[in-house]
Amino acid sequence: MTVKLMHYWTITPSRNDDYAEFITGTFIPGINALGMQTVAGWSVLVGSYSEVIVETVGRDLDQLETALKSNEYRHLKSDLLNYIKNYKTKVLVPLKKEQAYSMDFTEHTVKFNQVWDIITRKQGDFKNYRQFVTSEFYPVLEEIGVKIAEEWEVLIGEGPRTICEGRVKDVQSLISGLQGVKFRKAKEKLKSYVENYESRILSFHIIRHQYGSSDQYQIVDD
Repeated sequence: MTVKLMHYWTITPSRNDDYAEFITGTFIPGINALGMQTVAGWSVLVGSYSEVIVETVGRDLDQLETALKSNEYRHLKSDLLNYIKNYKTKVLVPLKKEQAYSMDFTEHTVKFNQVWDIITRKQGDFKNYRQFVTSEFYPVLEEIGVKIAEEWEVLIGEGPRTICEGRVKDVQSLISGLQGVKFRKAKEKLKSYVENYESRILSFHIIRHQYGSSDQYQIVDD
């Protein structure tokens, strides 16, 4: 079962140049050497949250726990704090355990991530929520060009507890879809099943390039 370790931070402005060298030359290679795979880094284009979100994936929770307990991870985190502030992490597990998670992106990919807490005040609430998002809400997202990569549960870290990870080919098509009547009506109906709804549009901050069996990472200029 794929698990995610998400890193969140804000870059210290005075260390911006040194930050880029450290992230691509030390931090990401160090994380990958612990058995985690750095997927990409993202800047929050629209929506309030941390300036930078870096996503890494692992094979399972045991592998992640081993990595987090290692001296190597502690040293990487300590060094990272010289370049950034407001560091925090989240551990995510997929709600749909059978789905394989894809780490493939095109260079024009943007993310449309929605987060919420599922309302479960009485018996049957979760079942009704699951039926709605599966049969109505997610199909609407697919219609407007948002591919659902995964629905995640925040296992460790601050809420909201559910993250719907969506991917889009470009910002223009996404904005057009979000302005449409179908999405606005579906979102309003979603709010009868969830609370603490938020959404964010993310663009690349760090992009991964594959060269044969090796990966290289590049900071994307703002």
